[in-house]
Amino acid sequence: MLRRFGLAGVALMVASLMVGAISVASAEGKLVVIGKGDIDLAGSGHSIDVSQAKGAFRGIRLRARSGPIAIERVQVVYASGAIHKERTPITLKTGEQTAPVNETPADSFIDSIAIIAKPGRGRVAVDVLGIQTEDGAQRKRGAPISTARDESTAGPSAAEPAPSPAVETVSPQPQKSDDAKSADVNTRARDPNDIMFGYQSVGFGIDRDVIKIGRDVGKFNRIRLRVLGSEVHINDLKVSFEDGSEQHFTIDTDIKENTHSHWLPIDGSRFIREIELTYRAHPGMHTKARVEVTGEYAKDWLGLHGEGRTYHQGWVLLGAQTAGFTGFDRDVITVGENEGGFARLRIEALDRAITLKEIRVKYASGPDEVFTMRERVDPGKAYGPIEFKAGSLPIKSIEALYRSRFDLGKGLKNALDGRPAVVQIWGQH
Repeated sequence: MLRRFGLAGVALMVASLMVGAISVASAEGKLVVIGKGDIDLAGSGHSIDVSQAKGAFRGIRLRARSGPIAIERVQVVYASGAIHKERTPITLKTGEQTAPVNETPADSFIDSIAIIAKPGRGRVAVDVLGIQTEDGAQRKRGAPISTARDESTAGPSAAEPAPSPAVETVSPQPQKSDDAKSADVNTRARDPNDIMFGYQSVGFGIDRDVIKIGRDVGKFNRIRLRVLGSEVHINDLKVSFEDGSEQHFTIDTDIKENTHSHWLPIDGSRFIREIELTYRAHPGMHTKARVEVTGEYAKDWLGLHGEGRTYHQGWVLLGAQTAGFTGFDRDVITVGENEGGFARLRIEALDRAITLKEIRVKYASGPDEVFTMRERVDPGKAYGPIEFKAGSLPIKSIEALYRSRFDLGKGLKNALDGRPAVVQIWGQH
């Protein structure tokens, strides 16, 4: 009798565990192959287009289908224009999967995945696996996305057909470590139209810095801070405008490495002269932090009749990024509303020379236009203009491939100086 009760208890326990596993799997979603790429390890990076994948997703994994691969960076570009950068090194053997990359509780449409691998020989086939829930599989681009399902319309309909049964699904693998799961947990995808227009390295003993802003670079409705290198506690921020007026903000919060502060609304009718920060570094901080100021352009700054056309001979700053030293960075700059489009680009480097390798222009409609080069761009000497063959068309985004240069001619100390280049991309109608 006891044995029967024991067996019954074990059976009940197993059944409950199975139910628990099923509910967890349902909550996490299934893995769906949404893209495949053949990565040339001798190349500078590979972009996999997943914009035709059916449905929306809550994150991705990568799987090495043939051969081992050491991935240095992954960039996820969303249809909304948001971008997530995963900079944690990942090593995969044949058949292995990564931990979830930028897993979120909401469904999102994904346009492309950029993969930068450690240089080597040969090619490796990589699959992009989308994490998709039942609701996400029924979403269609252009339709509103919600995080909760409306029970009155549950199930496929004529407007939103169920996903094709031919879609390949994959079973998730156990994660390799808890560290991989928590990697980059504080990183936030960049909002569309978020322009980096100022930056400053902050020291260990200094508790106040001023970020000078270039004259007439743009007018912004709101700004925020991004911290690189080390966590910083920001006390206060003061925005000084060209007309002498000021706006003060009390921040009093830690900004962790590779994350942004919250948005700060400012007067978008005036140009910014400088931004003053008061802060404190954390005890035991051994690495200098870098604080970047990004902003969202004021309404009507861009566009065919935008105010931005009246400054800098019609050249408008479309985006800027800090360039890395190791390997080439492939950065995606989302361009805000630009009715009438742009006809040409120019690229500028600040603080240090860069090697520019490729520019890919994604138009709002029609095929991409790709410009390949391998050019040194020195500070103060713009590269371009690059004329578009398609003429003036609205641009969705610009992908740029580049890296900071080591200048051994100025001595070893200069070559190893950790101050990277800032790459600016300007457009002209």
